[in-house]
Amino acid sequence: MNQEAAFDKLSHCLHQAQEAPTLEQSRTLIAEALQRVERIAKAVLTAAEKRGRKGGTKTAQRGPDYFRQIAAMRKVRAGGRPRKPVE
Repeated sequence: MNQEAAFDKLSHCLHQAQEAPTLEQSRTLIAEALQRVERIAKAVLTAAEKRGRKGGTKTAQRGPDYFRQIAAMRKVRAGGRPRKPVE
């Protein structure tokens, strides 16, 4: 389920709780809304963890020599894209 639909359901649930005729029905709907919020939060954290795992692999493949070379180019202001040859 996409997050927009999840937020729509959450909003609908809270509106129902606000307009519920009895306190007991309102509490039930609020409890349901809290469960939905917890599921959304868990889904967001899981998605962030999945993206975060990928970050270090490319850095590890390049190795420390790559970063030494980049740092050396910065010190002599030689970083960036090489100039095009003059024709």
